[in-house]
Amino acid sequence: MKEKSKNAARTRREKENSEFYELAKLLPLPSAITSQLDKASIIRLTTSYLKMRIVFPEGLGESWGHVSRASSLDNVGRELGSHLLQTLDGFIFVVAPDGKIMYISETASVHLGLSQVELTGNSIYEYIHPADHDEMTAVLTAHQPYHSHFVHEYEMERSFFLRMKCVLAKRNAGLTCGGYKVIHCSGYLKIRQYSLDMSPFDGCYQNVGLVAVGHSLPPSAVTDIKLHSNMFMFRASLDMKLIFLDSRVAELTGYEPQDLIEKTLYHHVHSCDTFHLRCAHHLLLVKGQVTTKYYRFLAKQGGWVWVQSYATIVHNSRSSRPHCIVSVNYVLTVENGFVFHDSLLNIQLKKKTLIWKSVATLYKTLLSINLMHPF
Repeated sequence: MKEKSKNAARTRREKENSEFYELAKLLPLPSAITSQLDKASIIRLTTSYLKMRIVFPEGLGESWGHVSRASSLDNVGRELGSHLLQTLDGFIFVVAPDGKIMYISETASVHLGLSQVELTGNSIYEYIHPADHDEMTAVLTAHQPYHSHFVHEYEMERSFFLRMKCVLAKRNAGLTCGGYKVIHCSGYLKIRQYSLDMSPFDGCYQNVGLVAVGHSLPPSAVTDIKLHSNMFMFRASLDMKLIFLDSRVAELTGYEPQDLIEKTLYHHVHSCDTFHLRCAHHLLLVKGQVTTKYYRFLAKQGGWVWVQSYATIVHNSRSSRPHCIVSVNYVLTVENGFVFHDSLLNIQLKKKTLIWKSVATLYKTLLSINLMHPF
């Protein structure tokens, strides 16, 4: 009787293991990875995959569960997904309203040292700095649109900076502080309206997922960055008073370095852009690195030069206290080399709207390629 019970238990375990093995093979992951997964990981990854189907119920290019014959197009899809993520120099991820990571591309390991399997299905809050938890919650919070009766589903643009855990070796990690690395995340919150029978009240808008791409910021050492003809560097005190500027600033703005030294950056920035710059300055002081939005810098001969800055806090090597700000600045000019004037602002805003729609489509394409062609 005892032997019969043992055999029954062994048979049950073998059937269970077989079912888990078959389930693992259905996951959109390389077979080399799925064959090594334990049961808990298989359940975690399967749950995440099913949640993705809620975010994109129509599928990503193809319907969910669609099986196509292997062809050269599959290889093209895999290569395209890899090249796109390399070009973006980042990783794409999808986060549920509760913070669970539903999907993240394997390129996250290049920037964080954490694998796709380790991150998927776990809470993003486990991998970000405790001081950034409230910001992450705010990012995942949906707001009802102004004209809600016209909209069933829409995307809300999101751009934010997170300090994420980084376990890479020091020589590959870039700038880290306390084991965290600043990642610039940009993407959109997918908002959906639920009808009366699906929600507590009519017209309930809920966040179904955040789709974003995370980028590592440029290295802090200026020697690590190749300065092109449309770039200049400055060093400033923590209050943004300029201490040093390289000679390229003269070609790009008309000012000689000595014209700007001992003056605050805010003195030369368009009044409409100071709020965004001040927000970026605050983030820089808190997190150590930041990428600013585009802002207008007053040119010496009149007009405005559009600039985007990648700024880093440099610490004193002895005391480890913040010492100064080093910023690499990209100057955007029109084709003939003249600076932008206010008359072009509306055109740029219209272009931004079109670009944003294209970016949302690109992110969905990236997900389609990386999720549907994982092998």
